[in-house]
Amino acid sequence: MIIVLLIILPLITSLFLFTGKAGQQSKTVAFVASLIVFVIAMLGGYDVWAAPGTGLVANLNLEQIMGLNIALKMDALSVLFVILTTLLVPIILASTDRNKRRPASFFALIMLMQSALVGVFTASDMILFYIFWEFALLPIFFITARWGGENSRRISIKFLIYTVIGSFFMLVAILYLYTLTPAPHSFSFDSFYQLHIPYAAQIPLFLAFFLAFAIKIPLFPFHSWQVETYNASPVQGSMLLAGIMLKMGLYGIVRFLIPLCHDVVANGSLYVLPIILFGVIYGAIIAINQPNLKKLIAFASLAHVGIIALGLLSNNAYGIEGGILQMFSHGVNIVGFFLCYYIIVKRTKTDNISQLGGIARVAPRFATIFMIILLANVALPLTNSFVGEFLILLGLFTYNKVLAVIAGLTIILGAVYMLKMYQRIMYGEKKPSTENFSDLTLKETLLFVPIIFSVFLVGIYPSFILQMLQGVVK
Repeated sequence: MIIVLLIILPLITSLFLFTGKAGQQSKTVAFVASLIVFVIAMLGGYDVWAAPGTGLVANLNLEQIMGLNIALKMDALSVLFVILTTLLVPIILASTDRNKRRPASFFALIMLMQSALVGVFTASDMILFYIFWEFALLPIFFITARWGGENSRRISIKFLIYTVIGSFFMLVAILYLYTLTPAPHSFSFDSFYQLHIPYAAQIPLFLAFFLAFAIKIPLFPFHSWQVETYNASPVQGSMLLAGIMLKMGLYGIVRFLIPLCHDVVANGSLYVLPIILFGVIYGAIIAINQPNLKKLIAFASLAHVGIIALGLLSNNAYGIEGGILQMFSHGVNIVGFFLCYYIIVKRTKTDNISQLGGIARVAPRFATIFMIILLANVALPLTNSFVGEFLILLGLFTYNKVLAVIAGLTIILGAVYMLKMYQRIMYGEKKPSTENFSDLTLKETLLFVPIIFSVFLVGIYPSFILQMLQGVVK
């Protein structure tokens, strides 16, 4: 029942908002509904945490009516991403200005996206997973096209084409797996996990799934849609994309690629990991000299998700546990970063780093919070990224020492571009755009509370997640 509520409540809220009856109260309606969904997710999360081997199951057998078996499950893996989704959506909603154009449609699309994302993370049937996967694309397409900046329609179409191509490869892989299941055939995850797939068949399966997930994450060289889409989307759209939606691809690696193509992952990752690592270095080097703050965050995200993929495909317990933990931490941190970006641009009307400076003099509370999020991104001990990146590097070191050393150097590059950016924005002489920069209001400060809390909770006490993940990795 809990899983059904997590999907149905945002969906009903979305449909209600689309009618326009909420009017100017659309934001309030969406925000309250998202808070209720978060509370329900936490209750479900506690049940899964208390019994990680069991999980929550919702099996709506509609075979007699529609020929469908709607199988949903929230286990120790999916619960992390359900909580991430339901934690971030209220923050994203609350950060939106009330004077946004066509607010009812905007908030309706966010709630629709939340419903689809929870569906992706709780589906235990491949067709259901695919349907939710596709549904999650539509809201962000319309958000970017209708509320985005310059060239947003062209860029949103490019984003859609990329992701649909990736989806096509995944659909082919799903249908092939379906034919391999014993009669009567099934799309359930369990039936796929029980297959003994020959090595020769695992190769095309690996390629199909990997292309689908690599485009979504995105990994080099499938990343060209990412920076443009981040830049064209409204900030709340960028938060949804970077904080939650990109995790769908990484989740797919853990949920399907590794268990179904384990022999190819074990033998073939050495051919894939250097390409991903090149993308991490590429993203970090571009970020160092990036004059535009939003593009800097986009390239930094490209590097960070590449590191996560490296950990997952290192195919050992350290790398996979670290990668999963880092997926959660990256989602929290990147939304915190975009929130800082939003506040800067709202006050200064620019995201050109050369036109910013001296903000720490006039906004010490904002400077402190920005620094905490920055330190979390560079994986300072006691912050949420530290444990994840440490385990990823340990996993890579176990797999291949040369790759681990190079990946470790990219983390240093990350610290360089982050601290350089912070120094240019927060210190030095004030610029005309920052002369009247005001510190955080109470409402803005409250938006950061759950983010900062998550940064330190996971950083200081990561074992409550890692213990739960041990069963998943095994």
